[in-house]
This record gives sequence, structure tokens and C-alpha cells, in this order.
Amino acid sequence: MRILLLSIVVFASLFGKPLLLLFSGNEKISSSDLYSTLGLRLPYALEVWEDKPAIEPILISQSVTTLTGYYHSHGYFEAKITPDETNNSITLTIQENTPVEITDIQINSTLDIHKAIELDEGDLFDQEKFSNTKTKIKKQYYAAGYCNATFNSKAWIDTQEHKAHLLFEATPNERCTFGPIVASSTPNIDGNLTASMLRFHEGDPYTLEAIQRSYETLYAQEAIARVSINDIDRNGNIVPITLGIEEVDKPIRFSTGLGYSTDQGVGAQMGIKHRNFLGDMKTLSLDAKYTQIKENGSAILSVPLWDHLSAHGEVGYVNEQFQGYRSQSVFEKLTLKYQNIPTSLLAALLVDQAKTYASNNPEAFPESNLFIISPMMEFNRDTRDKLLEPTKGNWINAKAQGSLLSSYSDATYLKTFLSGAHIESFGDHIIAARFHWGVLRTYEGAVPSAYRFYAGGMNSNRAYTYRSLGPKDLNGDPLGFNSLLEGTLEYRFPIYSQLRGVIFSDLTYGSNHYFPDYTLPYWGVGVGLRYVTPVGPIAIDIGADPHNFGQHTLQFRIGELF
Repeated sequence: MRILLLSIVVFASLFGKPLLLLFSGNEKISSSDLYSTLGLRLPYALEVWEDKPAIEPILISQSVTTLTGYYHSHGYFEAKITPDETNNSITLTIQENTPVEITDIQINSTLDIHKAIELDEGDLFDQEKFSNTKTKIKKQYYAAGYCNATFNSKAWIDTQEHKAHLLFEATPNERCTFGPIVASSTPNIDGNLTASMLRFHEGDPYTLEAIQRSYETLYAQEAIARVSINDIDRNGNIVPITLGIEEVDKPIRFSTGLGYSTDQGVGAQMGIKHRNFLGDMKTLSLDAKYTQIKENGSAILSVPLWDHLSAHGEVGYVNEQFQGYRSQSVFEKLTLKYQNIPTSLLAALLVDQAKTYASNNPEAFPESNLFIISPMMEFNRDTRDKLLEPTKGNWINAKAQGSLLSSYSDATYLKTFLSGAHIESFGDHIIAARFHWGVLRTYEGAVPSAYRFYAGGMNSNRAYTYRSLGPKDLNGDPLGFNSLLEGTLEYRFPIYSQLRGVIFSDLTYGSNHYFPDYTLPYWGVGVGLRYVTPVGPIAIDIGADPHNFGQHTLQFRIGELF
């Protein structure tokens, strides 16, 4: 009978009703932090549908131990936690007592490591920040090429005097260099080719940045599933490198999609790509896309070359509806690209058979069938931390293309385009600025009307619909510009959970001459919402002309503008 009663008691304790968990006496550490330490979450005041945190009775003792350790790690070495259980709740009464304060920090280092130290004199001792500081110091030395540096970090805790003395000491030893590089091949990828993509050579100073950039470059190759850069086996200050890769198991990938944007309406896409076509990371892709105003198809062959070079060949077809005319293009493009993250340089030759037809205004949009051969150059530098949802960094892009009138080309023209952006974060708040500047000069012959600059829409001035900004002809069709300058300023801020807001201002200048008309600004201001998802933020913007609120639009897209 006694064994039976004991079994019932144990069973009841294991499967007893969860008790409401409350805290009392905690002043310096918030209840939400304490709940989080136990893997619980305190609902926001608006979340009336969520239950308050509760705990199984059998876990009370373990929770007290966990929270005591948490207090110790934050400098409260004399904290005491006492549980008080009722029928429906458990209250943990906390006596925080006097914490340990940092009174002295001693630094012995060749490099300036002050920015790596997360603690200051007068702060409470924090074990997590102490550990983070040690890690940052090591990374700083490794990043500077001192792979054999020695470190000595200590914390002396006086619990009676409530004082802490810290020591951070580092000896760099000899600077390291990259040693011999051994790259293994796979059945379809030459190891020497992958080795040429590394961002360092034998004899270069050893840095973690060079290794990280090498990972980024190799993982950018779609034929590679996994990369291993082994720098552990060191010979004094020489760091030999062993490079290994794994190919993707299924190199052929199909893609389909449906979407909608306020610029082009409903859209559909279908494509197929071989990510290791004939080996050595060459890719061959076939794509077809359709929207309410544009149909296009293309075939692209990309060939990685040695020493960060790649070659690309593309043939394509585009049929697009502009306001006032239609444009059709059959083109071939050959490109040679040099990629040295975060910078790239591109040289290309574009052969374009461009047709302008179905014109509502032949004087403004002449119907034509033009053949134009255009050499192109492009420079790009992008230091943003993320592409779809950047929080810091900048980018700049410069493009130029042109042609000479001849028996092979129907125009002498030059088209230049410069754009850039800067993004700065202050905690969860972000200030971002962007500009676009473009000029089209036609000296002899004619270029297609589609070569002109158009403004308005979600990637331009959000007070106007897509390509509707600027002077219009008698039919109400926008004429476009030969020169264009646009600027955008945004303030992005958190609202609640995954929901964020934005306040923006867009400014546009354009003209039919080679310089924008700065006496005639087109101004747009507005607000927007962002809901963060794994594929980027879903964005909705409402923009209006502050001088005429009747001129307004609603814009929708996925991803930040810049």
C-alpha cells in the first residue's frame, strides 16, 4: 500500500497542473528577461488572447537554480531566490542584494582593443560581455594576421567588497602568411579553377577577411553545395590551406512563380537552369516572364574563368507596352565580368534589333526598326550587409553605353547612368538615402523611344504611377526625359514585432535637354509599412505630391528599395 501511495504522489507531481509563474522583488532585472531565461515569454499588453507564463511544479527547483546562475552572470553574486507556492501560482521572491561593480580594467595589448571591450569601469560585472570581449579581441588579432597570438584574460571577483578587477592581455607574436594551397577536384569541377577564386594567394598576409570573402565567392557559384577552407594545420607563422568543395546533387533546377507589382501588374515566370552545364560551374538558363505590360524570354550561358573573371552570353526577346507606343527588342549580349567582392567591373557588347510600333504619336514616338551595336561598361561596389533588407552600408553603380553611326549601327549616341545609396542604422532605426542620375545624348541617327528615361513608380517617385511622371503629349502619354535626376530619403523604424514603418521623400528633376530642369521639381512624400518575412519585407507605400494631394498612388513590392 505504501508503494502504491508513493507512486500516486510521484505521478501527480510529474503531471500536475502548471502553476502561474510570478516574480517579486526584482528591481534591476526585468521580469520579461527572467521569463526569457526560463524559455518563457511574457505576452504584450495587447495580446489578451495569450496565456500568462506557467510552470510545471516539478521544474520549480531547477528554475530557481537557473535564475540564480543568471543573476550571478550579471554581477549579483549574493542574489537569493525563494519560491512561494499556492494552489494556482508560484511566486519567486528575489533578493538581488548588492552587485559586483568593475573598479579596474587593465589592458596590455599591441593593437588598440578598446573598442572590443564591452565593459567599462563602473559597470556591473557581466559574464556574457566578458566572454564576448575575449572573443572580439581574438578576432581582432586574427583579422590583423596574428594567427599565433597568445591571450590572457582574467576577472578577479571580490564578493565581500563587491568589486571586480579585469585583465585583458594579448601578445601578437609573428604575423602569419598564407602557405601552400591544395585544392581537391570533384568529378565535374577542376580544383585549380576553384583555387583561382580564392581571395588570397600563397605568401599573402593571413587574414580572416580574405577567408570569409573566399567563402562568399565560392558559395556564389550555384554548382557548389558545400565549401571547406581548412586553415587549422599551421607551421609556425605559415598557414597552409586545404580547399574542398561538394557539387550540388541535382544540378538541374526548375522555377515557376506568380506575382503582382503596382508597376507591371500581375506576372508569371517559368525557368529552367543547369547549374553545372558541361562541368566547371558553367550555368545555362532558359527563362520566360510575363506581366500585364511586358513579355520577355532569354537564354544565358555563364562561364567562370580564371582569377575572378567570368564570361556571359545572352540572347533574348522583349515586347513591352509603353504609354503611347509598343517596343520590341531582339538582342544578343556578350559580357566579360571581373568580380572582386564588394567590387565588380563589367565590359559588354550589346547587339539590339529594336522596333518601335503601334505609336499614338509618330512625332513624339517615331515608328522605327533600328539596329544598334553598343559597347558597354559598368562599375559596381556594394557593401550593404543584406540585399533585401539592408541595415547598413552603401553602394554605387556607374554605367555607360554608346554607339557610332555606321553601316552596322543606326545611331551615334551616349547613355550614362550613375546611382548610389547610403544606409545608416541607429539601433532599430535606419536612415537611408539614394540618388539616380542619367543622361541620353543622341548625336546622329535615332535611338528607340524606349532608350529614354522614364520616372514614377515604386522604384522612382512614389507619388506617381509607373512611368507617368513628367510632360505629356495631347493624348496624355508621358514623353520621358533625355536627362533625369532623382533622390530619395527614408526613415525606417520598428512598430511591433515583425511590423515596421517608413517615412519617405522622393524628388525628381528631368528635361528633354542634356541637363535636368532644376526649376521644375516633382516632389513626393509618404508613409509605408513593412512586414518582415524570410524572403524579404513585404512593402506597401502611399505617396503623394505635397503641393497637390490629389496626385497620389499606392505602391506594393517585396524587398526594400535600396
